[in-house]
Amino acid sequence: MDRLFRVAGGCVLAFLLVLGVVAVLPHGVREAVPDPVIGGAVLVLGGLMGARRMAKGPS
Repeated sequence: MDRLFRVAGGCVLAFLLVLGVVAVLPHGVREAVPDPVIGGAVLVLGGLMGARRMAKGPS
C-alpha cells in the first residue's frame, strides 16, 4: 500500500510540474499545445518517477 501511495504521489508531482511549466508558457504556445500532449507528458513523467523509485528499492 505504501508503494501505491508513493507512485500516486509521483504522478501528482508530475502533474503539478507539467501544469507549472504550461502556466509559464506564452499564451500562443499554450493554445497550440493539444491537451493529449499535456496528459501524455504527465503519464511519462509519473512513470519515470515511479520506475526510478522502484529501481532504487525501499529506503
